[in-house]
Amino acid sequence: MARQGEIFMLEEEVVFRHRPMRVTGRVQLEGSSGQLMFRYQLADPAGAPVVIEEGEGRFAMLRPFPPAARFKTAHNTILVGTEKYTLVGVRKLKVLDIGGNSAGLVAKAPLILSGIFEGLMGTLMREMVPGSAAQTYYLLKPLAAGDVRSATRYAADKDSASRAAGKRGLNED
Repeated sequence: MARQGEIFMLEEEVVFRHRPMRVTGRVQLEGSSGQLMFRYQLADPAGAPVVIEEGEGRFAMLRPFPPAARFKTAHNTILVGTEKYTLVGVRKLKVLDIGGNSAGLVAKAPLILSGIFEGLMGTLMREMVPGSAAQTYYLLKPLAAGDVRSATRYAADKDSASRAAGKRGLNED
């Protein structure tokens, strides 16, 4: 099956929700069934970095929890405050390549275990490296088609939309 999403290179200019940004970190991952995924750290001079993950042509934003956040785990559930999340799947991710500022994306390790938990407030992901006690928690937010595009593709899409609007205007006269 052909990939439907874009693959971005390190330092590439991208547009995230109509905001110009630059890829400052990139991690290539492989799932247990061979599917490729990418994690990107996007940055602009005015705001905090954004971490997104692309897999099978779909993007999701990974919102990290603050380091002081308290999690209670029991069996296959995680409690964050009063919100309960239940385990729905586990991914074993092999790290193929890390480039740029990957701080906060993944530990520099060959393998990452990623648990996916569902709850009323959405999807929570807990990641850990085998042999390490450290764990990272993210809230996942699926992104709509077109929320993340290369700057080149964004400009071409805007130009195309502008031409189509111009044609419609001429046809209405």
